[in-house]
Amino acid sequence: MSYNILQYYIVESTIEYNMKFLESTIKCYERRYKRKDRQYTTTQYTINLKKDNVETQNFECDEEVCILPKPEFQKLIETYQKYEKILEENRKLTKQLTQAQANYDKLRNEHRHLKEVYKKREKEVSHLQSEVERLQNRSIFEIILEKLTKRKAIEEPKE
Repeated sequence: MSYNILQYYIVESTIEYNMKFLESTIKCYERRYKRKDRQYTTTQYTINLKKDNVETQNFECDEEVCILPKPEFQKLIETYQKYEKILEENRKLTKQLTQAQANYDKLRNEHRHLKEVYKKREKEVSHLQSEVERLQNRSIFEIILEKLTKRKAIEEPKE
């Protein structure tokens, strides 16, 4: 019998992003036998699992599992870790984007408000400029006369 030992992992992936796995070795046996004066050779493989390891990982009888070579399993773990990092980075960027959007909305509202205030003040300035021009074009007598007529209109009782 020849005896080869290869390192393999037995892996079962679960939906909750955690993996249950057992480490074991595959043992290869060659079996030779004769029938009708012909010699045959078959290779048999066995994977032995320790009961404690199976029970601590919560494997169940008749549960289907995958068998992966150790390097491929390590690649799978590395890929999963990269995926987790990308997810975390995505969460951070999404949070930053949300904050940036909120700041943008706040600044846009503030800009709109300041624009309205600016238009209102511009109208006031325009009105005051036209009042100044009107007053500059009148003589002092016209101004005094206008003031007096306004006072009389206020002081005279209405009948």
